[in-house]
Amino acid sequence: MRKPVLLIAILLVAVLTLSIVRIYVSNRIATSGAVLGQVQSQIDEYKTQNIQLSEKLYSESSLTNIAVEASKDGFVVQSSDFVLSGQVPVAFKQ
Repeated sequence: MRKPVLLIAILLVAVLTLSIVRIYVSNRIATSGAVLGQVQSQIDEYKTQNIQLSEKLYSESSLTNIAVEASKDGFVVQSSDFVLSGQVPVAFKQ
């Protein structure tokens, strides 16, 4: 008769302990959800900024923009063409 009472008492203590642990973990997860939301919004903001900066980099480094900036600084387009007259064979027949 003594063993079933002891077994029930141990199981009851285990259930109470696990319930308290579950409540604690649930509260920790609930509060970390708000922090996780803030971090996610910051990540989205940084991704948007990265996209904008990469588009600005692409536009600033484009050849059209470089040509416009060069013409503002006084560079002019050279009108003479460079042409090779007479083709050199790749290999001579022997």
